Amino acid sequence: MKRSFRQAMFSAMELPEELAQGAAFVEVTGQHTVRIEHYRKILEFTDRRLLLQCKDCRLELTGSGFCIRSYNGEELLLDGLIDQVHYC
Repeated sequence: MKRSFRQAMFSAMELPEELAQGAAFVEVTGQHTVRIEHYRKILEFTDRRLLLQCKDCRLELTGSGFCIRSYNGEELLLDGLIDQVHYC
């Protein structure tokens, strides 16, 4: 089976295969900042809950004082007190 250039590049860089397939990338810094890449759309947002549609799942974050610092089609930055990150 022939690998794509993207898959070969990710393999050479020793990055997880899931990233090459477009899986969501979630980076949590402390308990107050989350950066999410490769989400599809925002399904719900309140000051206590963020629900995102990703390629193969939904991603739910709960907590308090949520504020979306920035977002575009590829990346979302969320500030607030994060209690839970849940894949559903």
